[in-house]
Amino acid sequence: MQPGYDVVVIGAGPAGSVAARTTAQAGLSTLLVEKRQEIGAPVRCGEAVGRDTVARFISLDPKWISADVDHFRVYNALGDCADMPPLERTLVLERKIFDRELAHSAARAGAEVMVKARAAGFTQLEGGARGVQLVVQGEPREVRARVVIGADGTEAQTTRWAGLKSVPSLRQYYSAAQYLMAGIDPDPQVCQYHIGWSLAPGGYAWVFPKGEGKANVGLVISPDLAKGKTAIDYLNLFVDRLFPGRSVLAQMVGGIPVTNVLPRMVADGYMAVGDAAHQSDPLTAGGITNGMHGGLFAAETAIEAIRRSDASARFLGRYEERWDAEFGKMYRRLLRIRQALLKVPDDKLARMISEVARLDGRNMSLPKLVEIAFKTHPQLLIEVAPYFLGQ
Repeated sequence: MQPGYDVVVIGAGPAGSVAARTTAQAGLSTLLVEKRQEIGAPVRCGEAVGRDTVARFISLDPKWISADVDHFRVYNALGDCADMPPLERTLVLERKIFDRELAHSAARAGAEVMVKARAAGFTQLEGGARGVQLVVQGEPREVRARVVIGADGTEAQTTRWAGLKSVPSLRQYYSAAQYLMAGIDPDPQVCQYHIGWSLAPGGYAWVFPKGEGKANVGLVISPDLAKGKTAIDYLNLFVDRLFPGRSVLAQMVGGIPVTNVLPRMVADGYMAVGDAAHQSDPLTAGGITNGMHGGLFAAETAIEAIRRSDASARFLGRYEERWDAEFGKMYRRLLRIRQALLKVPDDKLARMISEVARLDGRNMSLPKLVEIAFKTHPQLLIEVAPYFLGQ
């Protein structure tokens, strides 16, 4: 380990690995650290991504693709279902292999990658550089960094050390639980979504095929609407109803902020990316490719900042501006849609899906879906329409 680097990236998930690879490709000395002893573990998501989007960042490889999905199937609590074409073809990943390959690509680009290296704090050094305090294999170390990129996930500490406000209220979180289940055989080309407040209050459940008789079966809920139950409680009820007696190979739980991004994602010499910056989708909580975009934008801003010898928060604000230009309007709309949907009674949600189920999937269109939603619950028009008129 060198005494100093141009860029230190904390967290070797997809966002951090893309950031480290990008700065290393530009010739900057880059250190990528991961606190766990194995990159990609534990898996903490449903593992679904857009095929074309992820292909912008890494060449598709069958070894980390479990399923190639061509449509979604949306269910209500009554069992009615509607087939929906996705915005783009969807892949279900093997995250352990996928994350490791991204980190490997950063190493091939020249980044130094280190596991079991936990960030423990920052110090401010002369000339605007930061000192990053690390615990590497149990031993304390400190390295200098001209820019630090925090990609340390939903439990991020780097945002707090940088002085950013990063802890949302309970109602701005999804609580998530998922099983990797065996002995089930869902359609390998379909991602299932199950919607209903009795199933997953304030959220939704899913069944994503993983091949060879396996599937990710999980859900997210709004904890403030959960009536004293946990996400695992609701998941067990869901599994008992759909897949009684089947085996569970792995379990994950966690929290996901669904708030729109942090109001500030930068400080002097620091940028937050991925879940650390709350870049997960405000409606679905999907975050893999969103974080990869954040890692790319932050890395390209860091490259320019170091070339200009200006890593001030003011200069790094270009990263925030780029994120907002690319995703800002969409995220504000998605957050508003989620907030509006939370006000729709369970029976009307079920009715919407029943109405859509009667449509011919070949003639499905967004205007028709919007028409059904507004006809079923006219209040949605008042809640959501302003955000589709440019506000």
